[in-house]
Amino acid sequence: MRGMGGITLTRRQFNGGLAAAGALAAVGGLSDSAYASTQSNYLGWQGYEEVWKQGGFSEKNGIVVNAQFQDSNDQAIAKITGGGMGSMDIITPDTAYTEYMHKLGIVEKLDLGRIPNFQELYPFFRTMHGSRLDGVQWSLPFSWTIIPLMYNTKYVKEPPTSWHDMTKPEYKGKIGLTTDMISMWVVFTLAVTGKPDATHITKDELKEVLAFMVNLKKNYARAVANSYGELTDLLATGEVWLAQGWVPVQVWAADKGASVKWVIPKEGAHAPIDCMAMVNKAPNVDANYKLLNQSMSAKGQAYAANINASGVTNAKAVALLDQKIRDLQPYDDIPGFYKKMTGGQPLSLWPTEPDGDLATFDDVLNAWEKFLAA
Repeated sequence: MRGMGGITLTRRQFNGGLAAAGALAAVGGLSDSAYASTQSNYLGWQGYEEVWKQGGFSEKNGIVVNAQFQDSNDQAIAKITGGGMGSMDIITPDTAYTEYMHKLGIVEKLDLGRIPNFQELYPFFRTMHGSRLDGVQWSLPFSWTIIPLMYNTKYVKEPPTSWHDMTKPEYKGKIGLTTDMISMWVVFTLAVTGKPDATHITKDELKEVLAFMVNLKKNYARAVANSYGELTDLLATGEVWLAQGWVPVQVWAADKGASVKWVIPKEGAHAPIDCMAMVNKAPNVDANYKLLNQSMSAKGQAYAANINASGVTNAKAVALLDQKIRDLQPYDDIPGFYKKMTGGQPLSLWPTEPDGDLATFDDVLNAWEKFLAA
């Protein structure tokens, strides 16, 4: 599926509700001789498989990637635990889900000696919690992005400074929200609680965040977009002036002739990091390590990022990015950037088991259903 400006619709478009799960493809296509090649079974975000097309990598190495696209990390978990272990190879959890999948026993410990390109990653990504746990590497940081506050400069002359600016009277009926559940909860938890660790809040704080979101939806929002492609159209046409967005929207809106910018509000923003991981008991280990090493390469990451309008984790890849993609995200001080966003490390998942008065992931899911029904 292709997106605005020839960019693949990936990651959060699917979180936003564009159906693609179950669609099968082979990287490079299946030739008559492909069935004699090494196979690798991929289930992940659409667009990330592009990294294995760079320079004809998969074809030159005799690897056929059987690509199946997910619409959430939970879908991957369900498929693996529902009988997929032993047949699935590579998945794309973010750092929060890596830790959860490790606890479930569905990701394989990685031998970094077989992934030499890993050493080219920024130190922040090589050492961060989530993908690396107790000195063991369980996933490889591959792509990062930002969920900021976006605005159409034609109608919003002064850049907003706070998520609370969305409730200003002059923007009533001109606010855009999305069905990207995790991003919505994170940014508005930052806004309401002021806590950088937005996934560790009390049940009362969760209720406050829900009330804020429902108020936005009922009294200020023009629409709750089902995808970031839909949000782009709303921002580009001026139906929406301010929105919880995603940085590639700026590129897509420009392709439509609109000036849409983004800012990080004073309360912070969501900055998720997607990874590559190998499934426990994966059937094609040797091929998987070749693919994982390619996914950490500078040329491979830059090739995929230029298609997906995403960030790279390989320090050498930055110079290979198209300028408009390079300009989307800050690379000068990545540790400082994440300290401003979430206190220094990528966010973990909400607790999956009861933990005192903390809101659990189930509590968040139940609150999300209330938001959608409001």
